[in-house]
Amino acid sequence: MIRLPQRLSNRLALVSALQLLLVSGGFSLLSYSLGRRDGLQLSETYRQNASLVELATRLSSKLSYPIWINQLNLNWLRDKPQRERDVAALSERFWTQMQVFPVDYINLGTADGAFVGLERSADGQLLLNEDTPRSGRGAMAVYAMTPRGERGRLLERIPGMAASHEEAWYEDTVKAGQPTWSSIYAWEDQPQVFSISYNAPVIGPNGALRGVVGVDMVLSQLSRWLQGVWGSRRGLAVIVEPSGALVACSQPELTLSRRGTQIVRANIAQLDHPVAQQLSQRFFRSDAPGRPPDTSPHPQRVVIAGETYTLQASPWGQAEGLNWILLTALATDPSSTAAERQSLLALLGAAAALAGSVLLISRQIQGLLHPLNRLEEASRQLGERLSGSAAANAPNTLHFTSGLSPKAGEELIALDGAISDLVERYNQLTTDLQEVRERERFRDAQTLALLQDKLRSSLQAAAVAHEINQPLSVLLLQSQLLLERSRASTAPALPESWQQQLQSIHNEADRVVLTIEKMRALLRNVQPEHQRLDLRTVAQSALLYARSGGSTARIAIDSSNLDAQPRAAWISGDAVQVQIAIVNLLRNAAEALLEAAVEEPWIGISLSQQDQQWWLEVADNGPGLPEDALSNAPLQTSKGSGSGLGLFVVRTTMDNHHGQVESYRSPRGGAVLCLCFPALPTTGD
Repeated sequence: MIRLPQRLSNRLALVSALQLLLVSGGFSLLSYSLGRRDGLQLSETYRQNASLVELATRLSSKLSYPIWINQLNLNWLRDKPQRERDVAALSERFWTQMQVFPVDYINLGTADGAFVGLERSADGQLLLNEDTPRSGRGAMAVYAMTPRGERGRLLERIPGMAASHEEAWYEDTVKAGQPTWSSIYAWEDQPQVFSISYNAPVIGPNGALRGVVGVDMVLSQLSRWLQGVWGSRRGLAVIVEPSGALVACSQPELTLSRRGTQIVRANIAQLDHPVAQQLSQRFFRSDAPGRPPDTSPHPQRVVIAGETYTLQASPWGQAEGLNWILLTALATDPSSTAAERQSLLALLGAAAALAGSVLLISRQIQGLLHPLNRLEEASRQLGERLSGSAAANAPNTLHFTSGLSPKAGEELIALDGAISDLVERYNQLTTDLQEVRERERFRDAQTLALLQDKLRSSLQAAAVAHEINQPLSVLLLQSQLLLERSRASTAPALPESWQQQLQSIHNEADRVVLTIEKMRALLRNVQPEHQRLDLRTVAQSALLYARSGGSTARIAIDSSNLDAQPRAAWISGDAVQVQIAIVNLLRNAAEALLEAAVEEPWIGISLSQQDQQWWLEVADNGPGLPEDALSNAPLQTSKGSGSGLGLFVVRTTMDNHHGQVESYRSPRGGAVLCLCFPALPTTGD
């Protein structure tokens, strides 16, 4: 089966479609993955903030109980000051409040060193602690409480109590002279118990200090409360002071540590816990111990033991007179971590798609340049053989073989065929001329020799690699001169077959010149060189070139509008590309007028600014364009001898200049083709 060559236009369209599919598909997948990842990250942020807000709200609620209890007890003592000596009434009242409020200790210490307090033990029992004249001063008597709130049996007697109150709950309140939170302290009778208390001074009618009432929150109990609030969340919640010392932890066993035989409060920087270590490293400066921790509102994401956590720090307690920091580390949802990996894979896929697109266009450019290089090399070799034949002055049969593959493209195969056909016609004509020369050696020898020299010179010029257009133009001119000379009345008559062959040479050379010029314009469109251009000047240069020869030189071109343009028309572009596009439009208009044999042919070129664009219009009074002349299918033509490259070059030029080609009917009945360029701002010209 013979495989027909594929059209170059179809290959370009296929490669463009593949590039679009690769790039759009890759970046669509990347956009979806990034959007999904951002959505899940936002959800994780909301979940983290919700946990932190819930923790802060519930902590505020819990620490509001001591404030209420103290206010109730102050009012109760102010109503009857003698109640501060009624130990039974005090213990009963404290017992009642402990039944209602979730606090750990309610107490009263008088100015003379007496003490009454009700304690909630670790197992939930209520114990009465007294260092009063009733129980005996100098020792802490611990009593069980009856179900009715009365003092029960003596459980323990702890000797060595100081004659005055020296603990932080009393001393801090006396110094402040107003209700306040104490610093965290160890109990005098139970050094292994740490607590913080809210205390208020009891002031007598004469303004003298009569004692201090307080409510304690034991740190171990506060940690168990925090454990219940944190619930089943994976991670860690910690309440610390600015120094890093723990107040409470969702894992209660971390709150206190042992230093030798002494129980002390733990510091977050010293915890042997991976999540706590990350919290310390992220929010506390090890090189600046006295510096306040970082409490910015933005969460931080870290990976700990293969699992992703969201870390956040928030100050708390300023309104309550405390300076605490809430630290939370919440494990992220597995779907969020999976989205991170998917977004990375999507990024790699988009990069691969972009690389594949670049590879496709590179291969396509190579696919265009390689067959043209083959044609160039074959033409150069043909030119060398022609030069050698001319030097030897001997007839020689020429052969042109480029060796193009059928994959080179239908258009390039057609160009190869046109050159081969030109060589065959040259060989045939040379043979005929040799026969005539032998038969009529003595008649009109000068004319035949001149004809052979001109034909050889024309064909030699057609084969030159980089300057093929100029030699072919010589061939066109000489063949036209021979035709005109053969038709002159004073010239010897040539056979009709010779004249037909001369005309065929002229037509084929013209077609090769036009095809090569347009193919070179098409290849130049691959890599344009843009700079700031005056479209008016470029159009005038193109018009000057069009008037110098070819079909456009045979028709007057009306450029009055272009010449009268008052100012520069600045665009960004490649001057050579734009000139080629304008010349193609003028040439197409001229060929259409000549083919239609219009009696008074007219072509007009004009320039105007429309909004943010410059419009360059080429109009004629010919038959007009068919409806599909500017379709997206390249290399299509409605002319019998056309290649379709002209309008394709114009379209690709406008694509490279981010413009477009518009067509509509001319007021004179023909066609108007408009090149629309984006306008650049003026520079004061």
